[in-house]
Amino acid sequence: MQLAVIRRTIQFRERPTGRLPSPQSSPVEGEEVKDRDTRTCWGQRQKNIGLALIVSIVFAIATSFIIGTIHAAERLRIAYPAVAPGSTPSWVTAETGIWRKYGLEVEPVLVSGGARAVPALVSQSVQFVIGSDTGVTTAMLQGIPLVRLGVTMNTLGSSLVTQPAIQSVQDLKGKVLGTSRGRDASYVRLTKLLRDHGLNPNEDVKLLPIGGGEGGRLSALKAGVIQGTMLFPPLDLIGKNEGLKVLAKFDVPTPGGGINTTTAYARQNRNLVINFLKGYMQGVHYMLGHKEESLKILYRYFQNSDAAAMGYLYDETTRRLEKDLRPNPDSIRFHLDMAALDDPRARQFSDKEFWDSSLIEEIRRSGFVEQIYKK
Repeated sequence: MQLAVIRRTIQFRERPTGRLPSPQSSPVEGEEVKDRDTRTCWGQRQKNIGLALIVSIVFAIATSFIIGTIHAAERLRIAYPAVAPGSTPSWVTAETGIWRKYGLEVEPVLVSGGARAVPALVSQSVQFVIGSDTGVTTAMLQGIPLVRLGVTMNTLGSSLVTQPAIQSVQDLKGKVLGTSRGRDASYVRLTKLLRDHGLNPNEDVKLLPIGGGEGGRLSALKAGVIQGTMLFPPLDLIGKNEGLKVLAKFDVPTPGGGINTTTAYARQNRNLVINFLKGYMQGVHYMLGHKEESLKILYRYFQNSDAAAMGYLYDETTRRLEKDLRPNPDSIRFHLDMAALDDPRARQFSDKEFWDSSLIEEIRRSGFVEQIYKK
């Protein structure tokens, strides 16, 4: 009905301006033909306008549907505490648009260190934290209602990188060592390595918090501000290539890239969280099968075009990725024992506490992981 009204309105406003003879006037030769041609042109013009209106209306409806679909996607923000291996699959999943297939528009946000990532999660400035495993454990021990849903990997390699003159871990006595601003995995590994070699982290060395993540610590090491620090791939290789020394390698069973949220959010948004985990699993699958495409994303996030370093990062990461995001009990136990070095309460907890494995188990029982790896 509206279309008919529009067409009548257009007919009224667009009437030909040429003068037509009145009924009383006598037609002259050729005038009748001219009048007929004028009416024919006007009729064709009406048809064209009507067709244009129909096309415009269809386009408007289609556009509204597309916009409505976009707005229907749930917008989420995920924090990652460092530009490090455990964060890489989340970047790939977001940048390739995989989460959109599950009705989610996900934005990764760098929130350096667990000291900042955990408050952002508690305040719901972000809905998930990927990583900051030590910081999350510390918060849980303090009674903050957080929950772990899965892990990106169950092992994580790192290196103690020092000034070239340092010959042994014992040589670090009395030296300044760089740490992050939170008690993260690099801090835990550094202090354990020192203890394993007879040094007391609180008395025999000076631990200096350095901002700017791992890149900031590498810069401080090259500038001589600190004499050593723990670095993850690819910065350990980059430091070595720039004349620094890889003094010791540290490769143990411990969770990396833990997937964390608040207890309330997981309980109130179960279906959404399941879709988030499915998207992440598919992102892991994509990363494993698309090296070149994944490397392009890593170049952007690391802001580093060193092909050898990025290839090393990719290889070190993908060989450790957990396809179904399930935690290994041994890695969780080791992680809790490391946390107990600073907070003895961690030893009291089992590898199942603070976890909600029901979501990943539900996905696993559905056959979802097997399906995506058969494609």
